[in-house]
Amino acid sequence: MMNTSLSVFQNRLIDYAGLFPPANLSLDSAINNYAHYKNSDDSWMLGPFILPVSQLKQLDSYIHLFSEEIPLTLSITGRKSSSETECKMQFQEDIKHISAFIDQYGNKVKVEMVEIPLPPDVPSLDLLVEIASSASDLNMKVFCEVPLIRDWKNHVSETLDAITAHNSLKESWIGVKLRTGGIKAEMFPSPEQVAFVMASCRDRNLAMKFTAGLHHPIRMYRDEVKTKMHGFLNIFMAGMLAATQNLHVKKIEEILLDENSSSFSFHEDRLAWRHLSVTSQEIEKLRKTSLLSFGSCSFDEPKDELMELKNQQEAIL
Repeated sequence: MMNTSLSVFQNRLIDYAGLFPPANLSLDSAINNYAHYKNSDDSWMLGPFILPVSQLKQLDSYIHLFSEEIPLTLSITGRKSSSETECKMQFQEDIKHISAFIDQYGNKVKVEMVEIPLPPDVPSLDLLVEIASSASDLNMKVFCEVPLIRDWKNHVSETLDAITAHNSLKESWIGVKLRTGGIKAEMFPSPEQVAFVMASCRDRNLAMKFTAGLHHPIRMYRDEVKTKMHGFLNIFMAGMLAATQNLHVKKIEEILLDENSSSFSFHEDRLAWRHLSVTSQEIEKLRKTSLLSFGSCSFDEPKDELMELKNQQEAIL
């Protein structure tokens, strides 16, 4: 790992979600892939293995692939719920399973975070306290997935206000997970929606992570989903510049919409979009505190395409 702006940006950038669409790998294939990546020269770019809580017990047969020196690092995804009552009940059950799993395997596993889809209604402080405190007791970070439903601007604002109020009152904090795609065109949020959520989290000092649809660095049309997919470089550059340059929502959206790869440039001490840039020091801080990672069902595709983009720019120069 070289200490350049790009390497700082890529540090633990990709959470491996091989079990999820469109890859839909078996647990055997996905966990063996992850063990290979963890032992490769590119392991520094790799975040946790994303696993539905329902498959936690199935990991027993694969713990031997890992060790205390190179542990199985996990992010556990919770179940969807239709109400706050159901969410609480399911989460309590899930926490018991996660706690027992940690106790069983000790330092061979590290459950770094838990990702919880929030029910459709704006969450109460009571629900958020229960989620955050239970996760904190197991030394896990927690990210709540905010649905884009109904009157989405008001719903997002009220939900983020509730999370912000919780974080201001409690020692344990909650971050925000945004779903940025899927296997169908209608599962992709618009650039307007993504920009609004990112600006809203920036204004409330809420950490973010992303999932789904971020296979490629630059926004582009893809025939397999019959729509334009968000670029992960677009999203992270928009988020980092939003934080350091205090960009308004329309400028964030403009970065998200940019399909011209030459708008993005890589330098030893900074990354840039057109005339705006973010330094290596700023990137390092933001990646740790504000813009953590994105989940991808492929590890090789996004990292290789980003390196190809950098090499193309160097060849031109």
